[in-house]
Amino acid sequence: MRIEIDRREFLRRTAVTGGVVAASTTLSLADLVPAEAGTGALWGALALPRGGQSDQQAAIRDLERAVGRRFATTHYRMPWTTPLVNNFTRWSARNGHNKQILSWFARTQSGPVSWRAIANGQHDAWIARQARNLRGTGWSGYFCFHKEPEDEGNAADWKEAYARVRQIFGNVGVRRFRWVVALMASTYNAGRAAQWIPNRYDILGVDGYNRNNCGGSSGWRSFSKIIGPARTFARHRGRKLYVVEYGCVEGSAGAKAEWFDKSANTIRRWPQIVGVSYNHENTDCNYFADTSQGALAAFRRMGNRPYFGG
Repeated sequence: MRIEIDRREFLRRTAVTGGVVAASTTLSLADLVPAEAGTGALWGALALPRGGQSDQQAAIRDLERAVGRRFATTHYRMPWTTPLVNNFTRWSARNGHNKQILSWFARTQSGPVSWRAIANGQHDAWIARQARNLRGTGWSGYFCFHKEPEDEGNAADWKEAYARVRQIFGNVGVRRFRWVVALMASTYNAGRAAQWIPNRYDILGVDGYNRNNCGGSSGWRSFSKIIGPARTFARHRGRKLYVVEYGCVEGSAGAKAEWFDKSANTIRRWPQIVGVSYNHENTDCNYFADTSQGALAAFRRMGNRPYFGG
């Protein structure tokens, strides 16, 4: 019997397996349309390997070929014991991705790392080492400390751990990464976001998915329906919003393509959104962008609009 697990549990179980990836042959992407400079939203992706793809580098390369351009950002999820400067992040920086989204989770293969222990300074040496290494690269991008924390502990401990990590990064001199507080779309929708917001942060973040009826979800939802409450919260706080993760399953014929087209139009109307990063993966549901030819064509259209130059 197949036992289904939700996406967040899948990520908890598999974060360590995707942390340190094998080195990949550097690929020239000169044949792709480069990301154009623009004043709109950054366009990027997280891609998990499948089929004959050896690692996440290969998954990103193949998706970029399919859409005909480089992504402005790549998103990489890392457990606590994975160095922030690793094979994937080096590869991403070498291969034309102007910024990276780094998600660092307080989890290891043996279980969670206590937020309280982080806040109390028990992991300062490890945090400082990662900060020094990141500073030394000269990279810029967006940093998420333990995104989607809502169901894994209490807000007070998370905020104090977040503050400790940020303080150490600041003391070390990491200046080129913007700090993103990434919560679930459902948290904003339920009016529970405020309790998770720390005193100091740069950008609000949101993760949201159109699962249709996959995993017991309740029907088809538009991008605006999913992300709208987070956008409203950001507007009221005078903050920008980064859609750190979003994804869509297939529905009726042509529905996913239409979902991408409408999402692009919505994002253009919402200047609060500074960037979007699609999750090209099959975890709790199948969010691969190319589940149909029409879906891939619409995803490609989105990425090649001037607004998403980045």
